[in-house]
This record gives sequence, structure tokens and C-alpha cells, in this order.
Amino acid sequence: MKGMRRLAIGCVGAAMLAGCASTKPSPTDQATLLGAGIGAGLGTILGHNFGGGGNDRALGAAAGALIGGALGRQYGRQMETDAQLRNLQQQQFMTTVWIENSNGSRTPVVLRMTEGGQYIGPRGEYYPSMPTEEQLRKIYGM
Repeated sequence: MKGMRRLAIGCVGAAMLAGCASTKPSPTDQATLLGAGIGAGLGTILGHNFGGGGNDRALGAAAGALIGGALGRQYGRQMETDAQLRNLQQQQFMTTVWIENSNGSRTPVVLRMTEGGQYIGPRGEYYPSMPTEEQLRKIYGM
């Protein structure tokens, strides 16, 4: 009984330490840890309520942590994939124009193209078509 409890605590603790190893855990790591924690809690409750003894709680916690961690990891990977796809879709409609300043330096101006073919500048200004460098220099140049 004590051995199984230690095993369950060790599994959950190892999962938590693995998530804390990096400076900032990725969304996948965060979802894995959350899933493992929720799974361990639910496994403990189910093991306690439907099991025959202390070993069932420990087994329930360990099984819940493993299953919850696996489901959380899959969910986290899907979140990261969705975020990457959204980022690529947004980049598809972005254009950077470099403005030559009077002092020889260059200023980047990122424009977003709308579905209607208009362009929106960084300050929210609208252009009916791709603005010229001179139009942008008036607002963003030095």
C-alpha cells in the first residue's frame, strides 16, 4: 500500500518537476501538467469511491495522471498547431515597406492588406491601394 502511494506521488511529482525544468513551459507542457494534475485528482477520487482499499487510490492517481497527461499533451500540441497556423495566415496579408529617412536611416512600416484590397498602417490609417513610400514617409519618416 505504501509502495503504491509512493509510486503515484512520484509519478505526479516527476511530471510537475519536468514541467518546471524549463524557464517558461510551452503551452503543450502546461496542458500536460494540467491534465496530469486533474487526472491524478479524478483518479484518486474514483479509486477511493469505487476501489476496495488504499492501493486503489494510489493506482487511480497514477493511472489518472498518465491518462490526463497524455490527453493534456495532445490538447497542448493541437493548441500550438492552431496558433502557428493563425500566425502564418496573418503573415500572408502583411507587407513591410522600408522608408528611407533624410538622415540615411531606414524605418520599417508594416502594412496589413484587407480582403477588399485596402491597406491598413500601424497606426490604423487606411489606404485604398498600396501606399507609396512618399505617403508613408510623411507619417513614419524622420
